[in-house]
Amino acid sequence: MGSTLNKNRVLAKGLVFGVIFLLSSLVAFPGGVGLDLSVCTVDLLGPFSMVHGAARDALTALGVSATDATSILEYLDTSLADIEEAYPFEYFPLPLIGGTIEVGLPFIIIDKVVLSGGLITDSLVRGIAEMAGYTISQPVSGEELGLGSEMANLTADLSFQAFRLTTEVVKHLDLIVAGIELGAGVDLVQGSIIPEVNWPEYQAKVNAALTALHSDGLTWTTFAGHVSAQIELGPPFLRLVVQGAYLLPLSEESGWWGIKSGTVSAKIGLVIRF
Repeated sequence: MGSTLNKNRVLAKGLVFGVIFLLSSLVAFPGGVGLDLSVCTVDLLGPFSMVHGAARDALTALGVSATDATSILEYLDTSLADIEEAYPFEYFPLPLIGGTIEVGLPFIIIDKVVLSGGLITDSLVRGIAEMAGYTISQPVSGEELGLGSEMANLTADLSFQAFRLTTEVVKHLDLIVAGIELGAGVDLVQGSIIPEVNWPEYQAKVNAALTALHSDGLTWTTFAGHVSAQIELGPPFLRLVVQGAYLLPLSEESGWWGIKSGTVSAKIGLVIRF
């Protein structure tokens, strides 16, 4: 009987220890930092519908004949239709490189505040490509073209940048080697694209064409609310995280082309907690 009593005591102690360990694992860690690759989306359906008219005005500014312009526009329309059919331009993905900072809170429902940001620029893309052993020329293209019988060197390049800043409050549930987070917060998303074309002998016409294309109107700014869900794998102090979020735009501004932020985003990364 004594042996049975001792076994019961050992079992009870083990059960108490297991409950304490499990409850402690359900408490969110007080803070941390992380690095991630995120994807926000932009809605390009509106801009696609405006390409034909803008291209027509640009060809006129370049002095292209009506016959040649009609042929070019027909080819452009066919190409755009094929592209739009092949890609989800309502949710066109835009990759961002960034990180997060987590600050713990001593509340029951809200466990922490998470601040995160992501950025992409043409310089950053070129730098990453070089590290991977590839070279993106600058300018992107250059060739000899002409209007009529005269030939001249034409170069074209593209400058762009986009960033996203996010603040959210999070509920964290943890089970030793995995975790789940549910969050809600606000986002600021901003981007711009600047095409650059140099054709010295015809620069006046090129500038007129860029004006007709509203090349300064490839900008967008969005302030949005969001809800998110995140899954984590790994030991408590080092986690692989995958997150998805749905954005609800609250305020939007865009240039002439009407580019808008998409309603979904995602990220994958590593977070260190302490």
